[in-house]
Amino acid sequence: MLTLNLRGERRVLFAFLFVLLSFFGGALNGFLGTGGGILILFMLNRLTKNEKRDNFVTCALSIIPISLVGSFAYFRAGSVDFSTLQTSYLPAITGGILGAFLFEKLKVKYLNLIFGAIVIYSGVSMLFG
Repeated sequence: MLTLNLRGERRVLFAFLFVLLSFFGGALNGFLGTGGGILILFMLNRLTKNEKRDNFVTCALSIIPISLVGSFAYFRAGSVDFSTLQTSYLPAITGGILGAFLFEKLKVKYLNLIFGAIVIYSGVSMLFG
């Protein structure tokens, strides 16, 4: 559950930032097909007092509707490669099950390290790859 100990103007500012960053997270995911979760996780870690492990889960669940909406738009535009999609379904689902199992076993500091390394690697690859 979202933990807030704010009153008055600070609570209004928090709510505004939360809605604004959520909007941009959804827009980023729709525009690029990825990245919305990074912004949402950053927002949750900076603006809430929730446990970081809970923020990872909240972020993962928030991506589901964002991804569905974006995927539907890409599908309508004819931008979906179904042969690649069919090939990746089973390994992705299997990896998701393994990842959920490991998520419960790893300390939060290792989750942060893995997440940060993937974000940095992806960013460098996009810029220079």
